[in-house]
Amino acid sequence: MSSNDASDRELVRRTREGDREAFGVLVTRYLRPALALAWEYAPSLDDAEDLVQEGFHRALRGLDGFDASRPFRPWLFTILRNVARNAVARHARWNAVAIPDEHSSEEPDPLEATYRLELRDRIEAGLDLLPPMQRACFRLCDIEGFEGPEVATMLGVDPATVRTHRHRARAALRKALQGLNGERKA
Repeated sequence: MSSNDASDRELVRRTREGDREAFGVLVTRYLRPALALAWEYAPSLDDAEDLVQEGFHRALRGLDGFDASRPFRPWLFTILRNVARNAVARHARWNAVAIPDEHSSEEPDPLEATYRLELRDRIEAGLDLLPPMQRACFRLCDIEGFEGPEVATMLGVDPATVRTHRHRARAALRKALQGLNGERKA
């Protein structure tokens, strides 16, 4: 069995035995969702990456105390949430949300470019107004593509809480985007 196909439990066992590659597979496996979670606490991608790195380091250092009969993912995300919350406690609350610019090989017509900029600005403004939990649930479910129960585990909340916050976030964003499609047709 290759390392990439190994279960989390097997990778934890091998890491405890000194196999560095095994922990690297765990990092690769959980890097993207960890980064999405950390970004909810950080003002920039660089800061989110720092939080994720610290979270993985703490997980590695604490691996001997991990109960291998339990799932690895919730344990890792608990560590990551704690690292992020501690960083927030040390610094002012971060609220910036960056939405990457679209990159295309062809330039859109000026009307299309204006529409896209307006759309991006309204989405950014709408996300900035959301409470942190709504923003996290929306980002993880609707942007990153995770299922509600996975997001609940990542955030340490009940799946019903994720559904509620996601629904409220979508309603708030619909309101923020209201009228934009009509403006485009005009």
